[in-house]
Parts: sequence; structure tokens; C-alpha cells
Amino acid sequence: MLLTCVAALSACGSGVVAESPAPEGRTVDTLLGPVTVPAEVDSVVVLEGRRDLDVVLSLGLPLVGHPYEEAGSLDLESPLADRLAAARDEGARELFLSDEINLEAIAAAAPDLIVSRVDDVEPIRAELEAIAPVLAIGDQSKSTWQDDLRLVGRATGRADRAEALITEYDERVAALSATYAAQLAGTSFAPVVISSEKAEVRPGRLMSTVLTDLGAKPSAAFAKAVETGRAEFGPEQLLAGFGDAGALIPLVNDPRTWEQVRGSALYQQLPAVRAGHVVRSDKQTHEGAALTALHCLDVVEQLLKTL
Repeated sequence: MLLTCVAALSACGSGVVAESPAPEGRTVDTLLGPVTVPAEVDSVVVLEGRRDLDVVLSLGLPLVGHPYEEAGSLDLESPLADRLAAARDEGARELFLSDEINLEAIAAAAPDLIVSRVDDVEPIRAELEAIAPVLAIGDQSKSTWQDDLRLVGRATGRADRAEALITEYDERVAALSATYAAQLAGTSFAPVVISSEKAEVRPGRLMSTVLTDLGAKPSAAFAKAVETGRAEFGPEQLLAGFGDAGALIPLVNDPRTWEQVRGSALYQQLPAVRAGHVVRSDKQTHEGAALTALHCLDVVEQLLKTL
């Protein structure tokens, strides 16, 4: 009893039971349940390098580790390039190749917060939570980038910053919709992923949702994708699938594939291509948050200026 009272700082004598202090921080509800984030976040690691990285950079959180793409796999500059370069100047490091999560590298980075897509978190949740609190965010099939930006903003004391970024996007959408109302209504648009195996449209990808937000008239393939979840065509069906599109955003990842696409007779016969109403992007605009969404608006505006 004496030892117990001493350990409780003499609480026994007063008849008051000592309680452990509540952990400091902010608690938010995530896709994997409630998570308490430290009141002061000094170091953050992301696992996927798309929406999670965009959210962290958009909110100005102190990034210390992130995945990287294989050298030469992409030739277009990332929408996050400038912010990521600034983060690297502040100490952020490449930890592992994309899709090859390395727990030892994450632990060595000693983050006090981990942010990533729920599908990447779930298989290794226990191991990650042994390193730091984990904020599991969604993807295009589970939540909007606005939802996730707000979630991480609330968790890290940057809710005002999140709202400001969303407002900036909404105002830019409204401005472009007004300026290019005739072009958006009078031309059929298609954001099409082209590879050596197929050409497809997915309505949940960020470039698609940005076009939808702008009120762009969808091509037949784009409209089908919105209705069914995907529109897919074989390489020999490129003209049949996208011959009605008056404006095209080919989403092609690597320079070699892009050269092959541009040299294709079917591609060259597309009305949008023949008219010069084409602006290329790549998988870096499939997913993201505020920074990538604003970049998508830049791409679409560049396309609108050709009409």
C-alpha cells in the first residue's frame, strides 16, 4: 500500500485516485477508425506518392520521406515538382520505389505521422502504427480529394488552409466555366488513357472529374464511362471509340509509348488530332489533391485555347 501511495503522489491520503493524463493531440475519424494525431506534427511520411503526397505538400506539412518513380518512366514534369523540390531542400528524402513500401526505411525516417491510401495501409497497419499514428485516406473509388484534404487539415491544425485551397479550386473552375462556356458546351471532350494494349476512360480519375466539374460536354466514350464506370477499347478501336471527340487529352506515361501513339495511323485519323485539339498528360494526373487538381485545370485551359 505504501508503494502504491507513493507512486500515486500521495493520492491515497486524500482519497483521490490519480488518473493518467489524456494524450495530447487531435482525434479524427478515418476510414480505419479514430486516430489521434500529435498536436505538433514535425515529420510526415507518405506511402503512395499521389493523393497522399499532394495533401501533405498542399497543407505545408513537414515531409521527411516519400516514394519515387523509376528513372526514365515518366517524361512530363510532376504537378508536385516545385513543392517537392522545396521539401527536399528542407530534408525530405526518397525512401523506396513506388509500390515497394519499405518498413525499415519508414522507421529510419522516424516520422511522427504517416499519411497514405487506405489500401496501402491495411495490409501493414500494425507495423505502421508501431512507428507512428497513421491517417488512412481514400482514393477515387472511396472519397474525393476535398474530403481527404479536409480530414488531414483537421487532424493537423490546418483546416483553414484546406478550405482556402478548395475555394481556390472552386473559383478557378467557375472562372474557366464562364470564360469558355461556348467551347465546353459545343465540343465533345475525352480524357483517354492510351497504352500499347488498350485505350480507356475512367470517370473517377482526376482529369475526368475536373472536366466534369467544368461542365465539359463528354464524348460518347466518356459518357459511357460515367454511366458504367469504365469505357475500354482495343488498340484497333481507337478511331471507333474516340472519333466523335472534338478535344482530346491523351494520358500516356512514357515517351516511347507516346511516340508510338503519335505514329499510329488510327491516332492520326482522329478528328481532334487532325484539328490540333490535343494536349497530352499522363498518370500523374490520375490521382491527387489541390495541387494536381489545379494543374489539371491548367491542362484543360491549354486545350480550351486551341478551340
